[in-house]
Amino acid sequence: MDTDTRSLNRISANGTRVLLCALAIAALAAPAARADIIYETEGPFGGPFGLWGYDVFIDQSVGVRITPDQDYTLDRISLWFMNNDGSGQHHALVTITLRDDNNSDGVSIPGDAIYETWQFNVSAVGWDPQLEVMDSQDHPTLEAGVNYWIVAESDSPAMIDGVWNIAAHGTGFMANTDLDGEWYPGAMSAVTCTIVEGAPASDLIGDLDGDCDVDLADLAILLANYGAAEPEDGDIDGDGDVDLADLATLLAHYGEVCE
Repeated sequence: MDTDTRSLNRISANGTRVLLCALAIAALAAPAARADIIYETEGPFGGPFGLWGYDVFIDQSVGVRITPDQDYTLDRISLWFMNNDGSGQHHALVTITLRDDNNSDGVSIPGDAIYETWQFNVSAVGWDPQLEVMDSQDHPTLEAGVNYWIVAESDSPAMIDGVWNIAAHGTGFMANTDLDGEWYPGAMSAVTCTIVEGAPASDLIGDLDGDCDVDLADLAILLANYGAAEPEDGDIDGDGDVDLADLATLLAHYGEVCE
């Protein structure tokens, strides 16, 4: 065996040992990524008007505007919905989109740019609100001071449609469409029950979950994508795969935190 071959074998063996050690560490203690509240209203219960809300159906779409106070990557959106059908036979399909803000002529309404889309069938039976939870797959960045809209739409007919609950107390910036599908100008009003969660955005090298530090959670993400033909995350060096080079980069920045 020549010298170059022996050197390559040593590199391969050392890399394998590093990977196995990292796998063992991650398996023993990989904490969950931290999620912060970006926007939250009260729930639907206990208000002076009882349970009420906006019908989301073929003749009306509804939107609530949020404005993050710092940069975040989105983790999940949760909305309280009830059902105009109390028989249990109809569970309307609702489409939720995260959109930009169209502020033409000083009028704030949902824009046409869509950052992520979810769908769910209303799980409630009758006016018994249920929390519909939608995890983000794309984790778009929400920038500080920028307006975004969460919009609910449905092709369901009236009377068997979903109802987006209004919070027991408090107000928010809302908009809804007219019968022609055009948005009325947004304004402060009673607000739909909404929870938006995310992690503070980070530009740290190796901070794969965006929580402003490089730790075991990031290592676990990298290892979960290690060797994948089309990795969803962990390709730190941007060469199209997750390998020992990415692992070495992450470990080199391990323990760093945002300033």
